[in-house]
Amino acid sequence: MTFYRIQHSLDNKIVGKFCQIIDSIPPDGWDSKPNFVQNISFSKFNGGVLTAIGILHKKAKLTDLLSTVPVGFTPKLLVSSALKDLVYNLAPSLFQFFSCDIGKQGINFEYWLASPLETGWDFVDFNRSETLIRKSKPEGGTIQSIVPINSLKEFNDLIALTEPNERWNITVEKVNVLPQTNVDLFVLDRVDGGVGYFVSERFKQAVEVLALTGIEFKPSHLNLVEWLHGGIREGLYGKA
Repeated sequence: MTFYRIQHSLDNKIVGKFCQIIDSIPPDGWDSKPNFVQNISFSKFNGGVLTAIGILHKKAKLTDLLSTVPVGFTPKLLVSSALKDLVYNLAPSLFQFFSCDIGKQGINFEYWLASPLETGWDFVDFNRSETLIRKSKPEGGTIQSIVPINSLKEFNDLIALTEPNERWNITVEKVNVLPQTNVDLFVLDRVDGGVGYFVSERFKQAVEVLALTGIEFKPSHLNLVEWLHGGIREGLYGKA
């Protein structure tokens, strides 16, 4: 079964402007409030959750998946009610959804932050994926090397043997999924960009049938450089 990693659309004819959410109005003292949505990660929160108001770029269009940069929105998915319903129907226990407002020209629109509750490392075929370690160079910049990892246990052992403040340097790229995987959506937390959302062909087809907007589907076995600069993305979605 083919799997894809969800990407935000780069086509300005669709999104108007990338990134679409360029600023936010978080609650006062957000960084010290445990119930602020930015401080909730891979756990269910019981009780009232504080969210930020997202400010849409003046040229941006509202799509079913919105690209974001400011505090209060990353690395979660910011989705419309229609996309939320699809995600819930195909993966009802994977996310907790928090309502939030998106503002444009004095009008607020209701969107949802999909906050993942668990990771899906059990679905990764480590033999056919690439595990990378990045290290800082004395002269500046980083150097990366591929580490041979054959199982989830070996991957967890590598993380356990790495200093806690260096673990963010360990990522899995070119993610290949085990053939017996029968879920339509799962989340990984140690991939390029931090958190990645991976979906099945069935999920992709449902998005296309429903004509949901703002989403591109990168084959999971490609890294970002191959996707953006190898001609594959452009062939599917046109120039960015």
